[in-house]
Amino acid sequence: VEEEKPEPIEEEKPKPVEQEQPKPVEEEKPKPVEEELSKQVEEEKPKPVEGEKP
Repeated sequence: VEEEKPEPIEEEKPKPVEQEQPKPVEEEKPKPVEEELSKQVEEEKPKPVEGEKP
């Protein structure tokens, strides 16, 4: 009776929890922030300044 539930309980939730939120969180908001700030600033004052003094 003491050898029926000694380890099977520690091998059912020891790794699946560390492999469910280790990278998906760092790959969801790493570049979209640098691609949204570099396209809105270069499309607001990139040519209108060179077309005012020809």
